[in-house]
Amino acid sequence: MADTSTAGATRTSPHRPAGTTGGGADREFSPAATPSDPQRDEMGSRGTLELKDRAVERIVQAAAGEVPGVAGPHDDTSRVGNALGRSNPRVDCQVAGRRVRAEVHLTTLWPQPAARVAAAVRDHVADRLRTLADLEVDSVEVHVTKVVRPTTAGRRRVQ
Repeated sequence: MADTSTAGATRTSPHRPAGTTGGGADREFSPAATPSDPQRDEMGSRGTLELKDRAVERIVQAAAGEVPGVAGPHDDTSRVGNALGRSNPRVDCQVAGRRVRAEVHLTTLWPQPAARVAAAVRDHVADRLRTLADLEVDSVEVHVTKVVRPTTAGRRRVQ
């Protein structure tokens, strides 16, 4: 979908309107575009967007928690893990340029089928990374570490 009609035209992405910029891979200038060119001056003054790995991990964690059947931090029975800062779901991401690989460890709620929940998490996380961060997703690995019964607010435990 590149505009090849004139020299000095910018290559456009199918996800961005013509004239907008993204990462360095979505933009190229020909030698005909000089520093005094007003179009180039406008593009250069817009700045860049840099996503930190931690921000990508937060997107993955939030997306995984949005899927029905995934236990939230209060549904997990491991109070020690929660006290030590081991949140549910646990996420690890490797980001290289505009590509990402994500690994998600989560707890599912009984009686939801673990395989169906894991597949839904994989699809939803990949979709959210593409939509919110404009990243290319190489893989999303989902590991179901535990299955728990949903807790009820009124249920009391023996102390």
